[in-house]
Amino acid sequence: MEKIIRETFVKSDGTRKVEIFQRENKTFAFEEFEFGYPVGEYSLTIIDSLDNAIREAKGRVSWLRSHSPELD
Repeated sequence: MEKIIRETFVKSDGTRKVEIFQRENKTFAFEEFEFGYPVGEYSLTIIDSLDNAIREAKGRVSWLRSHSPELD
């Protein structure tokens, strides 16, 4: 199943990132990466919108909350 990256957030020190993606079936999910490897195992979640996917990522990835006040 193909996915389209909709948003990418990079930790200020560049060691981690979160990608919010949309699947072909129009559902969303996200994954956290460290040095290019997935570390969160969040990609199996099924989320109904981009906004909700961003909220969910903020709720589960602590550095994203503390480094991204503009996401509030």
